[in-house]
Amino acid sequence: MMIEKGEPCYPDYEESIMNLSCSIQNYYGIKPLHKTLLQVDEILSHNHKHVIVILLDGLGMNIIEDNFTYHDFLRRHLLTDYSSVFPPTTVASTTSFLSGKSPIEHGWLGWDVHFEQENKTITCFHNTLQGTTEQAAEYNIPRKYLPYKNIVEQINEAGTAKANLIFPFGPEAHSELYDWIGAIKKSISQEGKTFTYAYWENPDHLLHQLGNKDRDVEKVIRDINAALVELCENAKDTVFFITADHGHTAIQNVFLEEDYPNIFNMLERQTSIEPRAISFYVKPEYKDVFADEFNKYFGNDYILYTKEEILKEQLFGDGEPNKNLTGIGDFVAAGISHKTILWNKKQKKFRSHHAGLTKEEMRIPLIWYETKTKKPFLFWYYTIVGIVIFFLIYILMQ
Repeated sequence: MMIEKGEPCYPDYEESIMNLSCSIQNYYGIKPLHKTLLQVDEILSHNHKHVIVILLDGLGMNIIEDNFTYHDFLRRHLLTDYSSVFPPTTVASTTSFLSGKSPIEHGWLGWDVHFEQENKTITCFHNTLQGTTEQAAEYNIPRKYLPYKNIVEQINEAGTAKANLIFPFGPEAHSELYDWIGAIKKSISQEGKTFTYAYWENPDHLLHQLGNKDRDVEKVIRDINAALVELCENAKDTVFFITADHGHTAIQNVFLEEDYPNIFNMLERQTSIEPRAISFYVKPEYKDVFADEFNKYFGNDYILYTKEEILKEQLFGDGEPNKNLTGIGDFVAAGISHKTILWNKKQKKFRSHHAGLTKEEMRIPLIWYETKTKKPFLFWYYTIVGIVIFFLIYILMQ
């Protein structure tokens, strides 16, 4: 594969998935920490009984454009494209939506984060030691040091709606697509106002394994589109916002231990965060030369930041850094080409990935569909009768 250096696409923390959350918070009477999205605020002012946010993991704008025409439901109802956060990856992005905070504020930076408090690198969603299935502790390390209250908890505490989460995994898993759709239908069949956040793990799961151009991936994406048509078009008094956490880009894997032993030997521990948003902890004797050595090999493929630079440029967002923020290391490298650095050949390899600073990874869709409850027959009967009487009176008075 030819490696091409692209123009970096930086996150926009005024028009991002985090700001979608801020609009939802504001609608339900919760003061947001950041700007809201004006288009979403206007739609929410229609005061629907049910508000649904559906997040399709990995369905970036490039995946939408490659798989749908303007006749297809998900592309036809595109409201706008907007930004993920940095890194554009599920842990950071979905946590920004669920918390209404930027990654620098909530601290869930990526798949694997080094917790300096315990000198352990943790796979955040699983609470396992990096690269293993071994539980990191009897307690949940990320939640101990980086706790947050999710948007469903916030809304339920505010008492402005009944809010719930729907996932394909966990204690109340809905692992089949139409079972998951059925759970959303059940949520909006309730009396009173509701808010639902529904997360679906595809197409991301298949994109990683099969790549962006595979026919099985296209089929799964079209199945999702068909299921959402049936869901949305049969709902009443409901507004749907359908979005993604990040996009995807085809990659070429390279390996530090086998291919770049001089860089490998400069490091104190295994790289972390993400392969396309890499945190490096460098041995003290190499800190002055690491940047030059790294850029000699990867200057066209990654932008390398010192910890001080990445915080100053607010790449992880603005706001007050989390008091327990950890895992940034001495340097962070953000991918801008297809080349993707893995620790060694034992690490799990993908055909497509995300978390870098390319447009394909950063730009995500915001899709909108709304319905209103049909007026009862008597409403229209009396409305028409009223109009007829008005015109008869008007004619008689002439």
